[in-house]
Amino acid sequence: MDWVVFGDDWGAHPSTTQHLVQHLLGDDRVVWVDSIGMRSPRIRRADLRRLAAKARGLVAAATPSPAAHGAPTPRSFTRVRPLVLPWHTLALARRFNARSLGRAITSALAVLGASDPVVLAVNPAAAWYLDSFAHGPVAYLRLDDYARLPGVDADLVAASEPLMLARAAAIFATARALMPDGDAAARARYLPQGVDLDHFASVPLTPPERPVLGFFGLVAEWIDFDLIRQVAAALPDWQLEFVGPVRHLPDAMRELPNVRWLPGVPYPELPAAISAWSAAWIPFAVDELTRGVNPLKAREYLAAGLPVACTPLPEVLPLAERGDLLLSADPAAIAAWAARVRATDDAAMRSARRASVADDGWAARSAALHQSIEAL
Repeated sequence: MDWVVFGDDWGAHPSTTQHLVQHLLGDDRVVWVDSIGMRSPRIRRADLRRLAAKARGLVAAATPSPAAHGAPTPRSFTRVRPLVLPWHTLALARRFNARSLGRAITSALAVLGASDPVVLAVNPAAAWYLDSFAHGPVAYLRLDDYARLPGVDADLVAASEPLMLARAAAIFATARALMPDGDAAARARYLPQGVDLDHFASVPLTPPERPVLGFFGLVAEWIDFDLIRQVAAALPDWQLEFVGPVRHLPDAMRELPNVRWLPGVPYPELPAAISAWSAAWIPFAVDELTRGVNPLKAREYLAAGLPVACTPLPEVLPLAERGDLLLSADPAAIAAWAARVRATDDAAMRSARRASVADDGWAARSAALHQSIEAL
């Protein structure tokens, strides 16, 4: 099967789309299109830096690219980074983008000898460019309630997503709350997040001596900082570690004596970074945005064998029902759970947690995606 994938920037971080593509069948041929953007930049320093970085990475023709995270990729894989103007709501920018994308994708398909590719799009703005190259069925992978994401251009999503939903022969949603209604509902399929089982199997099963409650990922507006403050106070003998880039962090949070804010680590180094954790958690605020979030890290924590606590996100409930995972936003309940973890956790319990997600590997998720597309 041949594919054109409108994803994020290949290799930038271990995204759902990249995991799925890395586990496609070996004889599939993939043209990967780096992010075309989902925000309309203003004249700000950060936006100018982002645009400059895009310009430096510009490649008018297709270029081969290695696996992003060390996992296998399809035998024929090509990455394209055409020049795209991020102001998709402007007709003039769309006309320019359609020519740029059409040339780059058509050329890449010719190099691979691919034809009639399936289009897998994560960005709804790709709907405006589907007629710029020849393709087969269109599949839309909905990973978030994009219009609610901080930093995303809500007007762009409102204008493009109905077009994408109308064009897509199949719609895949990683959360039940993201499933569309109306005419699109019959074409929608639930595809929950997966996990890189082999990667996190390198975390030792023996619990460490020092009590550490950890989190990895982006520290942003959807974090429940008040809950962190209360849990830190309720667990004075524990260290709370946050590993990852910081986009939003109230100044007062840096003053908590038993909380550490550490920089992110490359994906290959993540198992080593969490090997000293006694437990892991996901302190997300529960709101309209996170109602549609199926956090990758929930399964990754369990695949590492770690005891896990999470605020009551709807998509994490099935994991709590099948395995050892606490769903709570109550500081006292989290403190009591941490005490139990400290007293009872052992290698056998960690092995059982790892086994609870054994059927959730990315190979299985990619196969489900493949089978659904073949059925079209």
